[in-house]
Amino acid sequence: MLFKRAEKRGFLPLDLLQAAYTRLPESTQLDNITYLNLTEMVRYKKIIQKHTEKYIQINGVESDKRFFEDNLTHAVQLKLQGDQKQDNAIYRIASSAISASIEDLITLLLEKFILANTPTRETKMTFGDKLGLIQSRMEGRTPSDFDFEFFRRFNDFMRYLRNSTTHKGPILTKEERFKADLSVKMSFPFIEFYTDIIYPILSSGDYIEPPKKIIKLSASDGTSGGIYYFGLDGDNTGIKLEEMFLSERDEKKFKNMSKSVTSAIDAVGKYIKTNLRESAIIFAAGDDILFKAEFNEPALHEIQEIYKEKTSGLTCSIGYGKSFREVYLALKLAKMEPGKNSIVGVELT
Repeated sequence: MLFKRAEKRGFLPLDLLQAAYTRLPESTQLDNITYLNLTEMVRYKKIIQKHTEKYIQINGVESDKRFFEDNLTHAVQLKLQGDQKQDNAIYRIASSAISASIEDLITLLLEKFILANTPTRETKMTFGDKLGLIQSRMEGRTPSDFDFEFFRRFNDFMRYLRNSTTHKGPILTKEERFKADLSVKMSFPFIEFYTDIIYPILSSGDYIEPPKKIIKLSASDGTSGGIYYFGLDGDNTGIKLEEMFLSERDEKKFKNMSKSVTSAIDAVGKYIKTNLRESAIIFAAGDDILFKAEFNEPALHEIQEIYKEKTSGLTCSIGYGKSFREVYLALKLAKMEPGKNSIVGVELT
């Protein structure tokens, strides 16, 4: 067309050019046509590739490169679709997808450095349980310039953010969309923190003692008359509260539940002081008790019955050991038992 209209070669008039060409749209508009945000995906794929390489270095045999990388990529694609369509549900799906890769990373670290000799399967643990075990493992064994308070708060924030976005509720509000979007964005710094900072500390013999063998004890394995620390924690109290928040309209139900748990803890405390020799309550708050006493299996079962009676059917788990660390691990194992309401001891050798 231009060749026919131009009388001679050279610079063509602007009016001819405007009639023959269409203005190129903004790059972001091109992305909207593809529904993939190609420019953003190129940037994210480089980030994902870098994180995947570090993930594989942790354990080249047990790591699942394809699962880790594909989940991250899929999550980003969904997040960008959510940006375009303003669909809150897509953000939640993206958050769930990326959470799978994060938990896979944490599981890899846990199995390599902490649970190698543990007679239990990590699949029974919640994401919070796994972070707690890693945090417990590192406590007191980090470099002097390591900000442990930040580490603890970062774990707490990510655990809450993950739980509040992946656990479905009846209403998907703008706030939920914002949290799901933030969960995806914060996942990459979280992965970087664990691969670049936590992993080197866990793998360094300068700060971490060699893994100990964890011997799991049942309620009957305790030494009669031996002095142990005992930790009691109510089962599913948080889940019960979540259900009430979503279904109840009467504030009295919340007050009654609070009173029943408080009454149960008070009754258990009185029973411990009266019936267990060498007993001492170290901590009692909420639905938790930490105490020191002689081992007495029938008394432990009676404590569980008291808690159940006072709370109208709620159960509790008990962990015991010779040290606070053993109690912490024992209580985590007890709460992973089917149905919970169990008594488990731990001995580190």
